Amino acid sequence: MKLSKQELGQHILRLGLAAVFLWFGFSQLLDSLQWVAIVPDWAVALIHLPPAMIVMANGLLEVVLGSLIALGFFVGPAAAILAIHLFVIALDFGFSAIGVRDFGLAFATIALSLMSFEKKVHKIE
Repeated sequence: MKLSKQELGQHILRLGLAAVFLWFGFSQLLDSLQWVAIVPDWAVALIHLPPAMIVMANGLLEVVLGSLIALGFFVGPAAAILAIHLFVIALDFGFSAIGVRDFGLAFATIALSLMSFEKKVHKIE
């Protein structure tokens, strides 16, 4: 099976983004206390959970959805959820190095989602 450059690019984008989400997700699960300082106050007030639990839940979300993306299952919906998630994070960080990076990753993730939802039309011959 030969992949087109577009298909190859989509696979590279999918695996690269999956690696980012998996790294951050596992990092949060393995050392949640390292991350509690960046949990915004509004998230604690909204969810009514301690920051460490929010970090653990976030890490689990990123590991589960990142794994789906890596394995090629439900890529469109998983990437859409993660893109929205990243846009919220980027907005919270604002115009800073972290915020700008996360905006870029969010746009790449939404692009992956849109590419994955594209319907492929097959001719029956």
